[in-house]
Formats: sequence, C-alpha cells, structure tokens
Amino acid sequence: MRTLLPGLGMIALGLAVLLTFLLALTTSFFTLRPPSGPDSMGRVVVFFIPIAAWLLVLLGALVGVGLGRFDWVSRSPGVPTLAVLGSVAGLGVLSVAAAVYSLEVHSPLRTPAGLAGGFLLPLFVVGLVGFLLRSDPAALAGTRWLRPTGAVLGTLAVLTFCVGFVVLVKSSAENASRVEEGRVADEARRTLMRAEDAKREEAQAAELAALPDDTPIEVFLTHLFIDKSKAHHRKAVERIRALPDLTARLAARLEHPEPLQREYVLSFVEMAGTPDQAWEPAVAKAIARLAADYRAGAQDSSRRGITHVKGLAWGALLAAQTFGPRRFAAEVTGLRAAVAAWPEGSERDEAVALVDTYLAGKPVPE
Repeated sequence: MRTLLPGLGMIALGLAVLLTFLLALTTSFFTLRPPSGPDSMGRVVVFFIPIAAWLLVLLGALVGVGLGRFDWVSRSPGVPTLAVLGSVAGLGVLSVAAAVYSLEVHSPLRTPAGLAGGFLLPLFVVGLVGFLLRSDPAALAGTRWLRPTGAVLGTLAVLTFCVGFVVLVKSSAENASRVEEGRVADEARRTLMRAEDAKREEAQAAELAALPDDTPIEVFLTHLFIDKSKAHHRKAVERIRALPDLTARLAARLEHPEPLQREYVLSFVEMAGTPDQAWEPAVAKAIARLAADYRAGAQDSSRRGITHVKGLAWGALLAAQTFGPRRFAAEVTGLRAAVAAWPEGSERDEAVALVDTYLAGKPVPE
C-alpha cells in the first residue's frame, strides 16, 4: 500500500495543476472582465475551481504526512498533520480570496493579485509537496531550505486566518450596527405612526362630538367605517344610540334602494351590543329586501346592487343573530334561496354556508 501512496499523491497534485491552469485560462490569466447579466453565474467558476484544486493539494499533502515526508516539521505525533491541515487551509483561503479579488474590475491590482494568489501560489505549493513525495525521508532531514520555506508558508496561513478573523469581526459589527439602525428607524416610524393615529383619532372624536343630533343618520354611520379605531367605534355607537327618534331614523335608512347603504345600518345593529327590540321589524324587512336584491341581480346581471356576494349576506346575518338564534328564520330562509340562485362561484358557496350556519342555530363567525 505504501508503494501506491506516492502515486496517488502525485495524481492528486497533477489534477490540482490542471485545475489551476484551467482557472488561469478561463480568466485569461485574471485579465478577463467578469460576466454580467444572465452570464453572471459564470463567476462561480472562480470560486469552485480553486477550492477543488486545493482539496487535491490537501490530499497529496496528507499522503506525504502518512509517508513521513513532513517529519522534518516535528517528531511529535500529530503535529505534522495539524501543521499541514492548517497551512493548506490558510493558503487555500488566501488563494481563493485572490482569485475572487481578480473580479474587481476597478482595482488596478486585480491581475497581479490573481496571478500571485490564484496561480503562482498553488503551483509553488504543488511543487513543494511533489518534491517531498518523491524524496527520501532521511534526505529531507538535511535539506536546509525546507524549514524556512515551511515557516514562510505557515506564516502566510496564520496571517490569512488573522485577517479573515478581523474581517469577520468587522463585518459582524457592521451587520449589528445596521440591525440597530434599522431597529431605531422602525421604532421612530412606529412612534410617528402612533402620534399620527392619536392625532387622527382626536380629530375624529371632535368631529363626532360636534355633530348636531339632527344630522342625517348616514353621517353618524360613517364613524363606524373600518378606517376608524375600535375605541372610536365604541364612542360612535354610544352617540348613535343616544340620538332621538333612532328607531324611526334607522328604519327610514333601511329603505334605501342600495343594499350597501342598508348594510351600514345593519353593521351598526351588529356593533350596538344588545339591540333594541323595536328595531326588529326594520331588520326583518331589510333581510327580505336583500333577498329581493339577490334575486333581481341573478336575473339581470346588469344590476349592480349586490356589490359583495358574500359580504352583504354575512353582514345581515351578523345583525340578525344579535336578536337571538333563528329569530329571523323565515326571512333568512328566503335569503338562502335567493343567494343559492346566484351564479356559481366561491363567494356564493361561502354565503350559502353562512346562511346554513344561522339556520342551524349556530353562531355566525365574525
């Protein structure tokens, strides 16, 4: 087996040399402008080829360790292995970094850096390891230039690790700084948004308080729209419930020909908590009118009354269930038939399912 190991190591080193020349030729000896656009993926060649080459160099060097060719480093067991692993890893990182740096088209040093680190350095290390594999261990002990050469290469590897550590720490600090700056900016935006929301709510509250009691009910109902906060909704509900002749005004508004305008009234009924039983006839009539709108829209697609197939039925059901389970069973049964007659679609099916939930005496989800 020991007779085959030198051959295996030399094959690995030969392949490393081929990959090193392939990298140099691919980049026109590190003078080629890096590809851009759809061809930019070609940049990965400059990254993966030298990595593969240095892995082969490492294989050749470890073969040399197994054959005792690095015993001149130290006689202590394991030290040559650690020295080879650390040195090849550090030099490989340096070489790959130099090859990648050669892609910096605006740097005047990109070609010298690529040639020195991406081409000459791996060839020199390959030559050194190849010399060791072909030499006799006893003769290597007396070779004076080996230790200085090894010291230089080891120092380069150590410096590479040190520089890499500094770059990593600096990058981490910069990332942490960016994260902190982003957090501060987000907090500032949230603070500004809260201030704007508070200012807007104050203006809305002042507008609601300034409305005379005889203001049309539809104006009060706008204070229940989704652009208002829940706190403002509660204030608006309290104000509307305190209006004089509220039942008559709600009933009159529920006579509006547009289903969406009637939906605003039913939304108030749903948000009002415990409803006034005097509202019941108007709500029953509104559900019946909504069913008629569905039937008319199903027969004539040019009618624009049903603007939300699911939403309008849903809103009516939410208002209806505040009076108790199945209180409007007759009207809702008619509504179900009307909705079922609507052209097929997911919203129609979801609306029918909501109606069936109400008719089954179950709570309609909000």
